Amino acid sequence: MSFLLVLILFPQGLFAGGWNNTLLGCRAMGMGGAFIAVADDPSTIFYNPAGLTRQQQAFNFSLSGFHIWPTHTYEAPTGQQIQSRFESSVPQIFVTYRLNEKMAVGFGAFIPYAGGGIEWEEKDLGFPFKSTLGIISYTPSLAINLNEKLSLGFALNFYHGILTVHTEMEPFGEMKEEESGSSLSASFGLLYRLSDRAALGFSVRGPAKMNLAGTTAVTYGGFRLKLDSETSFNLPWDLEAGFSFRLSERLLFSASTQFTLWSSLEKVDKTIKNVPLMGEIKTAETMNFENIIVSRVGLEYAFPQGVFLRGGLGYDRSATPDESLNIMNIDVDKFSLLGGIGYRSGRVSIDFAYIYALGKEREKTIPGFGPHPLIEKYNMKVFILGLGLTYSF
Repeated sequence: MSFLLVLILFPQGLFAGGWNNTLLGCRAMGMGGAFIAVADDPSTIFYNPAGLTRQQQAFNFSLSGFHIWPTHTYEAPTGQQIQSRFESSVPQIFVTYRLNEKMAVGFGAFIPYAGGGIEWEEKDLGFPFKSTLGIISYTPSLAINLNEKLSLGFALNFYHGILTVHTEMEPFGEMKEEESGSSLSASFGLLYRLSDRAALGFSVRGPAKMNLAGTTAVTYGGFRLKLDSETSFNLPWDLEAGFSFRLSERLLFSASTQFTLWSSLEKVDKTIKNVPLMGEIKTAETMNFENIIVSRVGLEYAFPQGVFLRGGLGYDRSATPDESLNIMNIDVDKFSLLGGIGYRSGRVSIDFAYIYALGKEREKTIPGFGPHPLIEKYNMKVFILGLGLTYSF
């Protein structure tokens, strides 16, 4: 029984397709996510809190959301191919307020990590499996305008994580895991105006240790056991630097590079308590994630009628090594094409964004019974639409 509990409910499928969630702000995403040195709308709370002092209006309220259509693909050594298409939505809210010429404050509620999951049907694996993970950040922030060129920003990230796993496997019936927990990290940002046309941005988001607790319910032989369970894992340091340059009165260019120290995610610890005849079961799933660099570039063109056209490119490296690449944790290098349209009229702005991420197929060699190794293939692609509304005065 303990082996099956670990096999089925162990959180190796916390979030397939990568743990980073960069779906923050529809205008920012329309520009490829290269926003750290632009930082002039409410989503700057996430990208670079120093940008709070650069908002055009004293008060800004932004509400937006993204809907995600992913396709995760696995091809067995036999050539059989299966796909998972688990849709999800990611909402977010940002509020900023300028206290005076020197200081501004803000608050954001958004999902910086995970925010999705994976689902396999019974015909795919021989048993149904669904796993989701979302880490919500409640983020108060403060920025100080040191002079006409330099601003500094600070933020606290109060994280709340929610994990669910739902499956069935013989000889068990339904098995369900529900856990949640909190943690804290801090962010720092810097924005420096080189001139009226150019700016540099830099931000750091600190690490956190997520400790989730809840229950794991198991049905066996007509009886239902509800056991206390815990899951813990590390979130990484994030460092990002960027540059923006106004090529003309109407055309804005931006670029950024993000360095994420995913090597801090060495393992995911799992504990199931008070198992009959076994007591407490502790296991650790080796992850050994790798540090990655994410590169982004973007453009925004402003038409006279208050219409904005945006476009961008991004390249995300996979943090998942071969040893932790599996059907529950599919992650590949991704090339992204991003774009969007915005419209401003008076105090209201409406922004639309689209993202198409195409993965680079990965092959994993596993030991075979004969002289020839067996090859598994993994890939993914994602289509995303976003819509945002901002009210300013």
